[in-house]
Amino acid sequence: MTLVWIEEVAVANLAALAAGSFLAYAGVFPNIDYRMVLLGAMGIAFILQMVYDFVIFPYMLSSMKHLPKVKGRLNVVKTLFETPRGKSALHWLRTVPNDGLIAFDYLPKQTYLMATNHQALLDIMSTRTYDFEKPWRFRDFLARIIGFGLILSEGDPHKAQRKAVNPSFNVKNIRGLYGLMWEKTGIFLDQLETEIRNNPVKTIHGKGEMGRVEMTVWASRLTLDIIGPTAMGRDFQSLTSEENRVADIFLNILEPTWEKLFFLSVNFLLPQWFTTKIPWHLNKMINDDVGYLRSLCHEIVQEKRFSFKGKNIEKSPLETDILGTMIVRGEFSDSELVDQMLTFLAAGHETTAGALTMACWMLCLHPHVQTRLREEIRLHIPSADSSITWADLESLPILNGVCQEILRLWPTVPVTIREAMRETEVAGTRIHRGTRIILCPYAINRSPDFWGETANEFIPERWIDVDESGKQTVNHHGGASTNFAQITFLHGQRSCIGKDFSRAELRCAVAGVIGRFAMEMQDPTGDITLSGAVTVKPIEGLHLKMTRVSGW
Repeated sequence: MTLVWIEEVAVANLAALAAGSFLAYAGVFPNIDYRMVLLGAMGIAFILQMVYDFVIFPYMLSSMKHLPKVKGRLNVVKTLFETPRGKSALHWLRTVPNDGLIAFDYLPKQTYLMATNHQALLDIMSTRTYDFEKPWRFRDFLARIIGFGLILSEGDPHKAQRKAVNPSFNVKNIRGLYGLMWEKTGIFLDQLETEIRNNPVKTIHGKGEMGRVEMTVWASRLTLDIIGPTAMGRDFQSLTSEENRVADIFLNILEPTWEKLFFLSVNFLLPQWFTTKIPWHLNKMINDDVGYLRSLCHEIVQEKRFSFKGKNIEKSPLETDILGTMIVRGEFSDSELVDQMLTFLAAGHETTAGALTMACWMLCLHPHVQTRLREEIRLHIPSADSSITWADLESLPILNGVCQEILRLWPTVPVTIREAMRETEVAGTRIHRGTRIILCPYAINRSPDFWGETANEFIPERWIDVDESGKQTVNHHGGASTNFAQITFLHGQRSCIGKDFSRAELRCAVAGVIGRFAMEMQDPTGDITLSGAVTVKPIEGLHLKMTRVSGW
């Protein structure tokens, strides 16, 4: 129920109250009790309001009445909370004829729309970006965990924050971080070798040492150790620490359990002032864990400010990390800087960790691709100990094809929502204020309209061009006719600012893992279940058998 609907009901009932009071006072119905007149008037007003909301507005007045609809009010819930999230949205996109928008009924005058084509996506993410915002209840809950940083800010505050952070994410700076990413990947590989030795598996072929590894935890630790120095100049060293509270907190908060998914749905349905008072252990866990992270980020902000004292920060940048850049600009309070650090810590490592996990899974399912990728990596990079440049990895066709297919097929955030803050237009349809738009990367990235009949298939070759001489080169379109065919990182002014950073991380991690190890599933007959409150990853974890392949 939207605020607009509540306001209309309130106005109608106040009108009924005034009318009933006037009639009773005027003695129009002298033999009827005042309270009966009042209740009758309110009842009539309520009935008229329901007729307006359920019949007159949706079928006669709404500019969206012509849109094709998916029947059933629970379909919105299904889209947001099913496994894998976005599966039903993909089915509707494939089966419901539409011109860019599909409608769902939810509550009186609360319509959800799903964007399906280039024009609709262009209007929402680029042409009219600031006509749409994340719903307040959604933002209010997530802010408990990641603060009101760049992801959750809207309007002018978002524009200001984006402008302040943009310099840290230009292509030149990202390419300058490949050395750090490759160094951390080397530590990651060494830790995986130790894990293999500690959890050996007997092999029949005898072609190297094999062991069991659960990849999701290691992937999360790797990306945390990369984003720490990059975002705030702090190396958490979670890869080499048996116990690391920062790493454990994120794994705990983002653990993909059904309870956390249910907790998320409760927080979306009910206001925060109420849900935070529910005696639920998850409330205490979030308060304790996020409280620790806030305290840590505040400490780091103070240390960074102190290190700048007495230095001329106007003449040259003193720091290459994001926090240093923002302090130099002098536009943020300590509290705002803490929010930004929470945002970058959470979003900056969990999304890439999820992508690395899915890459390992898909390469286990496609061993021939894994073999070809290993051959390419070893042909161009002598060993994991060799230094590399951005050009070494960005020019490898199979590596880039694999990474692009993973990001296309398995977006870490498969569904997100926007709400129209004013009357606007999408794909030629007038959109009322309060209308909610479902953006579903999982469905769009697999749309046959963009990707053809092979849209659901893992085909790294779609990202590779071959010239007449047979030479392979990287392409960045995958054969699709529009950039909006892949919206893993969204597009436009609200696109993920760290998309190039994430791609660079993924290239380094996949190149390192496949260059050194051969992988297969511990249970080749088993499947994985993807879930999670915001991002998604395997509920059971990703349990691999990994073999050290000699010669690299």
